[in-house]
Amino acid sequence: MFLGTSKLWWIASGLLFVLGLAIFGTGSGGTLGSVVAVLLILMAMVSFAAAPMRYGQGRDTAKTEASDLSAPAPLVPEEPPRPRPQIEAGDASEV
Repeated sequence: MFLGTSKLWWIASGLLFVLGLAIFGTGSGGTLGSVVAVLLILMAMVSFAAAPMRYGQGRDTAKTEASDLSAPAPLVPEEPPRPRPQIEAGDASEV
């Protein structure tokens, strides 16, 4: 789905958000209703931020097991590294 988030998380976040807007918009409950509405809207944002998001080719499939993943071969250099060249440098105070 959009942003790699599953439909269940979109529905849960959407319901919390719409319920919070409805309570806040109608003014139900006075001050306590406004506080509950703001908390519902914040809970909607937190639930959407906590949603697992999947991107890439395997986003629609279940996660693969660790045994299915092949370990990459270790990088071994063909020849040993050469020594670094010496840098001839003068003293800055001699310039």
